[in-house]
Parts: sequence; C-alpha cells; structure tokens
Amino acid sequence: MKKNIVFRIVFLFAVLILSAQHSVFSQKADDIFSRTGEKIVWLGVDFTQVKLIGPLGTVDKEELIPLFDDMNRLIVSEKTKYNFETALRKDEVPYDLEVVTKLNSEIDPGRIISYNSSDEGGRLSEEAISVLVKQYKVEIPEGIGLVFFMETIDKTREKGTMWVTFFSLKDRNVLITEKMSGAGNGIGFRNHWAFTVYNVINQIRDSRYAEWRYRYAR
Repeated sequence: MKKNIVFRIVFLFAVLILSAQHSVFSQKADDIFSRTGEKIVWLGVDFTQVKLIGPLGTVDKEELIPLFDDMNRLIVSEKTKYNFETALRKDEVPYDLEVVTKLNSEIDPGRIISYNSSDEGGRLSEEAISVLVKQYKVEIPEGIGLVFFMETIDKTREKGTMWVTFFSLKDRNVLITEKMSGAGNGIGFRNHWAFTVYNVINQIRDSRYAEWRYRYAR
C-alpha cells in the first residue's frame, strides 16, 4: 500500500516537472507579439515552390534564379522600405538569407513556368508548409524564423501570392502560416515583383499583425 502511494507521488511529481519544462521551453505563437522577447529572424523569400503564370516577356527563364537572389538582396538592402521592424513591432529584425539562397539556387528554372490553369488557384497548404519548414537547416539555436514561401507570380492578374510563415528555430515547428497576396509595381522583373512583398509587409503592419495578436496571443 505504501509502495503504491510513493509511486503515485513520484509519478505526479514527474508529470509536474515535465509540464513545467514544456511550458518553459516550447515556442508558442504568442511569442511573436512580445516587443523585447523572442527575436524574429528574416530568412528571405523561398521561391522553391513558385509557379509563374502568364508570359515571361523579356525575361529568359534562365535569368529567373539570379533575379530571385537579387530580390532577396534588395529587401535587406532597403530595410527602411521593407520595414519588418515597424510591421512586427520589434526594435530589430535581423536577417540570415543563407538557407533560402541555397535552396533557391537549386531550383530547376524549367519547372517554374506554368501551363496549367490549376496552378492559378494555389497548390500549397498549411500541411505542405510544415513539411517544407522541417527541411530547413538553420544554424540559429533559438528565436523565431520568418520566411515567405512564394506560391505564384501571376502576370495575368499582376499579383504575387505567398505564405507568410513564422516557425520555431529550435524545433522547426510552424507557429503561424497564412496565405497573403500583394500587387506588383515598378520597372523591371526584380523591382516589380519585390513590390508584392512590400505590399504584404504593409498589410501586416496595418491590419494583419493586430488580427494575429487577437487570435494567437494569450
């Protein structure tokens, strides 16, 4: 009888310890909304799943991969325009483009152009995004990663559609992922389609951040 009581006490104590550890170490979506808490690291725009809808125009398909790289470099070089700090209410949003740059460099440009109308409606999902994030090898031990998975560059509708994704850098669990779109603008392929990212960042700043905080913050 005494052994059973002791066993139950030990068991309950172990459960309490594990629960406490889980609450301390697990990353939660509401960690995104603390100004001085967990850092958010911008990892770039991932184009590995993108489909280009409509005619290429003056851009050759072999030029697309370098243009994707240029687009990511533009976003970090013009930080006052592509202002993640303001959008996410953070004092600083550092960046690390290494993983995304490597992934984008391995894209087969022949697979980007779409000749199928079903691609216009989108192909990705929350489950697909979770699988993609699990494959990331980010050499940052803690904090929250932010990546935009570009789904379509739609030249017929003049918009870019992407999945805005926050995930734990420690265990690569997705915290928030949401599909958003922005209109293109500007001269040249790079500037025109980078503007879709600019529009999405502004949407986050103006309304989406508050909506997420209402839905996810405890």
